[in-house]
Amino acid sequence: MLRLHFNENPYGLCPELMSVALQEARDLDLQFYPDQEAPGLRRALADYAGVSGEQLMISNGSDDMIQLLFLAHMHDVERVVIPVPTFGMYRVLAEVLGLEVVEIPLTEDFELDVAGLTRAIGQSPSAVVLCHPNNPTGNYFSPDDIETICATDARLIAVDEAYYEFGGHTMVDAVSRDPRLVVIRTLSKAFGVAALRIGYLVGHPDKVAEIDAVRQPFNLSAVSQAMACAVVRNADMQLETVDELLRGREIMRRDLEDIPGLTTLPSEANFFLVRVDEGLFGMDAGQIAAALKERGILIRHFPDLPEFLRVTVGLPEQADTLRDALGDLCRQVD
Repeated sequence: MLRLHFNENPYGLCPELMSVALQEARDLDLQFYPDQEAPGLRRALADYAGVSGEQLMISNGSDDMIQLLFLAHMHDVERVVIPVPTFGMYRVLAEVLGLEVVEIPLTEDFELDVAGLTRAIGQSPSAVVLCHPNNPTGNYFSPDDIETICATDARLIAVDEAYYEFGGHTMVDAVSRDPRLVVIRTLSKAFGVAALRIGYLVGHPDKVAEIDAVRQPFNLSAVSQAMACAVVRNADMQLETVDELLRGREIMRRDLEDIPGLTTLPSEANFFLVRVDEGLFGMDAGQIAAALKERGILIRHFPDLPEFLRVTVGLPEQADTLRDALGDLCRQVD
């Protein structure tokens, strides 16, 4: 199957870096438990993010980090407020822990409904989670709107920067000024090592210690630690693929715009939304996704975005395959 649905980096690790990472793994003593503090990887990530080691903790992927956040705040948070559409695991992980979830729809332009979010946050002790840039819409929210949310009395403000490397805007500099604010990142997207399951959080040292207290020991395998450390130490080498993906994104958008009934939206990530005009294309978005799956191509269709498809930026040949399949589907309808 052609995977254009999980926002992975199709380039993976460059061969030179793969060799370095594999050698780090080969040198491990696998009979011993891993160091639960992951000191080498912590130093590498702290240097990369421009923070101190005490401002950073690491988890088994960003999903695990989000759950740790909610778990650490169950004593002072009753509800989790999220703008929607957004990353679906926020709801899932909150509900697993018995927290109320309040969803506030984005505006028609996919901006924050600041008034709605503020009201929801003020009704009971709340955490708020913002995906920035947002998944699946691909846009950054207004800095003024985020500042307004930060000015509320939310007990926890989590900013998920899973796609930070593609747009470059970050809230990391603000965490030292507000102990309630944390930033979550991952190595699964731009770094191309989703299989290693490495997520990390940047926050005030007191907040980091509070969240770290609910983390299970040995939550990161020694193999993941060693290989991820090699990748982060050579970040410049690996992140060359980001430029390739950004160029590829605009080529894919241009090519799909040439197909009747398809309109693409700007994006600050390694994916973008495609709006489907059923009258022009001849199929609705859900039907297109199903037809592409029959052809071995996976993209995403979301029930709360019925007119849209989300497409991960692929390799040039993968982009051509998607373009040709969509063009063929459109011609078949004609």
